[in-house]
Amino acid sequence: MDDLLIDDSITQFFIHSFKDDDVYLNLPLPPHKKTVHDFVFIRNGSMTKSLGVESYQLKKNDFLFTPKNSITTTTFVSTDLEGFYGHFSDEFIGANPFLGIWTTQTSNQNYLKVPEEEVANLEILLDRMVQLYKGRKKHSNNNRLITFYLSTFIAELFLTIKKQALKPRPNNDVFSSFMSLVHKQFKQNWTIQEYAEKLNITPNHLNKRVKEEIGKTTSEIIREITILEAKVLLLQTNMSINEISMELGFDDASYFSRLFKSETNYTPSNYRKMIDLS
Repeated sequence: MDDLLIDDSITQFFIHSFKDDDVYLNLPLPPHKKTVHDFVFIRNGSMTKSLGVESYQLKKNDFLFTPKNSITTTTFVSTDLEGFYGHFSDEFIGANPFLGIWTTQTSNQNYLKVPEEEVANLEILLDRMVQLYKGRKKHSNNNRLITFYLSTFIAELFLTIKKQALKPRPNNDVFSSFMSLVHKQFKQNWTIQEYAEKLNITPNHLNKRVKEEIGKTTSEIIREITILEAKVLLLQTNMSINEISMELGFDDASYFSRLFKSETNYTPSNYRKMIDLS
């Protein structure tokens, strides 16, 4: 596995088979913001992975796509895990009409249960990409070939979705609009009333629809997204606690620290130390 990782091109594309390659993850992975798109396709065993505030228990034939700039973490991987993990940048794949399907969707629509009859086609493409990736240093054209296979893989998934005639879950329009708005405005400390007004619905209606969709209140969603963003800044930047507090829209750093501790049982500084030691 190590020889797959010693390459600057890993920031553009990477793929491996859980079955064929030794994988060690120090779980749970801390929440981190993706700079590339990634995906997992499970063929055996299980994996628990989050995408934003939603958690997925992935099992046989489950596919999960994580668009770049999403906050994600992995908390569990079974010892009998088989399947594939891959990631790629926009620059690597280039223009792709199907990629927008996932990059503009809410997280629940990035999950797909692949029908057994569709699995073989996807595995052929994934196996071929793995072999091309392993031989990329000997054959200069492999990366170019990988882009074609990757585009075909995404197209196959698109056709699978069309065959299943996937439709948004009930009330998903309200939920997805709310989630999109929260990600843009959570630093402004809007009230639920302000979110509801922007969506042209009442606060009660908004709370009801969000609760039906994800089992959490609007306030819980806003708070979870804020804490996730805080964890990412603590992990992926050298910003001070005061700077992070200001970045997230808090006028009072001590209030931010109290909120963070109430949600995580750690102060921001202790959380950062814990991550540094992991």
